[in-house]
Amino acid sequence: MRRRTWAGLGIGATATLAATAVLNGVVAPSGSLVGDVLDLPAAAATELEPFAGCEELRQWYVDAALPHVTAWGLGGGPVMPLAVAEARATLDSAAQADAAGKAVSNGPTGTNVQEAGVDEPDVAKTDGSLVAHVKGDRVVLNDVTGEEPRKLSTVPLPRDFGSTEVLLVGDRLVVLGTVWQHWGGPIAADEMPGRSILPYDGSQGMTRAVVVDVSDPSSPRVVDDTSFDGSLVSARQYDDVVRLVLSTSSPRIDFVQPRRGRTPREAKAENRRLVRESTIEDWLPRVESDDSSSALVDCQDVAHPETSSGYGTVSVVAFDPAEPDARRTTGVTTSSDLVYSSTDRLYLAASPFGWWVGRRKEPPTTGVHAFALDGLDTDYVASGDVPGQVRDRWSMSEYDGHLRVATALGKSSWDPDENAVVVLEERAGSLVEVGRVGRMGIREQIQSVRWFDEVAVVVTFRQVDPLYTLDLSDPTRPRVVGELKIRGFSSYLHPVGGDLIVGLGQDATGRGRTLGAQAAVFDLADLADPRRVDTLRFGRNTEFAASWDPRAFTYLADRRTLLATLGNWNGPDRVVVLRV
Repeated sequence: MRRRTWAGLGIGATATLAATAVLNGVVAPSGSLVGDVLDLPAAAATELEPFAGCEELRQWYVDAALPHVTAWGLGGGPVMPLAVAEARATLDSAAQADAAGKAVSNGPTGTNVQEAGVDEPDVAKTDGSLVAHVKGDRVVLNDVTGEEPRKLSTVPLPRDFGSTEVLLVGDRLVVLGTVWQHWGGPIAADEMPGRSILPYDGSQGMTRAVVVDVSDPSSPRVVDDTSFDGSLVSARQYDDVVRLVLSTSSPRIDFVQPRRGRTPREAKAENRRLVRESTIEDWLPRVESDDSSSALVDCQDVAHPETSSGYGTVSVVAFDPAEPDARRTTGVTTSSDLVYSSTDRLYLAASPFGWWVGRRKEPPTTGVHAFALDGLDTDYVASGDVPGQVRDRWSMSEYDGHLRVATALGKSSWDPDENAVVVLEERAGSLVEVGRVGRMGIREQIQSVRWFDEVAVVVTFRQVDPLYTLDLSDPTRPRVVGELKIRGFSSYLHPVGGDLIVGLGQDATGRGRTLGAQAAVFDLADLADPRRVDTLRFGRNTEFAASWDPRAFTYLADRRTLLATLGNWNGPDRVVVLRV
């Protein structure tokens, strides 16, 4: 078997994991299976089309919503995840030298990010001399140039802030939080005979962005405070530009409910009338700043797929914190709940079924829309379909003009028939499938994926953990070149240099019963023969927070040291410090 060295990662090496310290006080966040390369057709998804005007857009919303109208309002619409804040802070400047070859250190503001050059919000940010971290209802600014951190000032936050995170863009701090807006009063319990649950009263998440000038960190100034309709699906920073991806799923309509003198049938009929007679202002997301309110996006800047995927709107808002009012917004009528971004592309992905649990009559597909990023511009370029269900943003990667997607194939996300990696290419407004490799993890779920230019690692699990290594050097003929079967699984993978990756996940029995957190080192010097060279177990009822939020992980490449939040169901959470 030809030995293939992981290009750019240096020579092979042995490694052990040594637990050097345990620190209290940090809280975790809420035969060969080589698949045949197929001669595959172009992706089936049609391109996004702009609306001709506000009336056409309004009618689209109405037609999409009417099937979901109930006696208590709208139900069954898309539900988007709110941004989840995890409590992890590091005071180390990420301007460290890449001393470990292709090891991946934190981003320049201290956060463990998916893509180099694309920063992500966190509860703590640093530029090497200043640290801003969220502490309860305020942001604390500290000078860390001396031997001990020195508190400079605090920035009080609005009382209704939740899930607070920050971005540090030059001398501007962008504080992001979720607030809730309500319309339509709640119905008193005595007006609903026989009902024990109060009805939905008309509310949805808003995203509030507060821009703070920290050029003088001892005297910070709030220079902008803007609220956007919609839950925050994603926030990313590209040099001086911040992009927010927001999802709205409820119109501003005061729906009625059954009560004395109004039957459920009558209430439903009235709610359908309210939807049919709604205005475009009821549907378009809005932006509020300085006691003024306006539409966040113009009708002509909203596009739609050929087939409706919900009555919600995804808005992509780009702004420079130095001039926060000069923002640009693009809207799509879709229920997308998955966003992946490289330095020059942003992808919205959505399945018409969401993350489906039971078996369906037909296997689902995931629609993907690609946008080109250039300064404040977010321009739609192509759409396509990926067969199956995409687990999360880490299952997607853009490299050298191709989008690679790891996907679960079959009629159930919990019991997929198999897993595959699909490669797509932009061609004349379509994302066209040019390569695929499958037959990975038969009847198993994808647990983690990591991409390294022309190499990928995919971990699946049901009873044992097949770790697959893939060669993607030819995008038209991706192939599995190695497989390692071990007990347990890795739910987060991180390269640490020298052809080594660390996997954080769960130990398990031979029958798939989990036994608690474990960390492992894998040697990928020979992709055809991946090896696990060391394992450290942490006992029952433990789990690494990086399993669901990789920002709860830090790797200090020059010290070959990693820090990871370890949750314990029966005790306090800890930060575990490991040396490779």
